[in-house]
Amino acid sequence: MRPQRTLPAMAAIAVLLFTLTACGGNSPAEAPGESSAGQAPAPVQTEAVPIASSVLKPSPSAAGEAQLIQGSGIYVGQIDNHSVEIETEEGPTAFELGTGVEDAPELLEMDDPVVFAYVEKVVGTDPVVIQRILSSLAKADSEETPPSQAGVLPDTRTFKLTLEGMEEEKTAALAAGDGFSLYVFDIFTFDAASGRLAMKVDPGYYAEITKLPPDYNLDRLEQESRAELASTGKVTALGEKERDRRMSDVRLYLTAMGSGLTRQVAVKETDGQGYLIRLNIPQREASEGFGPHVYASLDSLVNQE
Repeated sequence: MRPQRTLPAMAAIAVLLFTLTACGGNSPAEAPGESSAGQAPAPVQTEAVPIASSVLKPSPSAAGEAQLIQGSGIYVGQIDNHSVEIETEEGPTAFELGTGVEDAPELLEMDDPVVFAYVEKVVGTDPVVIQRILSSLAKADSEETPPSQAGVLPDTRTFKLTLEGMEEEKTAALAAGDGFSLYVFDIFTFDAASGRLAMKVDPGYYAEITKLPPDYNLDRLEQESRAELASTGKVTALGEKERDRRMSDVRLYLTAMGSGLTRQVAVKETDGQGYLIRLNIPQREASEGFGPHVYASLDSLVNQE
């Protein structure tokens, strides 16, 4: 009978061992991303992916427009197909031909006075190395001289004058008066406060410029000017053709001649602004050169207000 009890006991022990073994293998599963106790998490290898930025670099115009610089000088010549040399106050200076200026050298000759406009650009990272790029270039007395920009006039201008029967080119410098500008030749002095333009060798030769009020009366000015000139001699009013021989845009021109003296009064308009001009012309040695120079200067008068 003993052997019959032993087999069931061994079977029960086997079942118990199997149950214990199964329970030991069913530990809770680790959550994704968690590591076992006592172990450091393994480093995760990632690859950086470049992200396109939505911020654009500012364009040159957004960062600030290059300043346009006006200048004048003497044309030296063309260096190559893309650049020219101009004698300026700083000495011989090289300029690049910008867009629209490529054909400008074809209209110029060596030693021509020129006016121009350009912008400066830094070459590379060195701020000392500057590239000057022309945006306009023309002969100073040419009809193709670019108009002044924002009221800016070139420092000098060349005029053609007839002196003693010969045509000559003379250069004058820009001068500022009371609300106006004009070009003054080196034979003159100019007093901005009084508006007097006088010859250096003989100050008795002069022209005085007075800015008129916007509502000036031309008829009244003529009456007052006739009375002023009557003390010198017979007063004569010049016709339009005679006026235009001296200056443009002249609305009134009176002249009187006395003993060794001619006095004149003119009313000239420029940009809608009137100017009263008085001229004192003695009959002395300087008479020949005074007229052509003073009329050219007065005709260059430009309103600046």
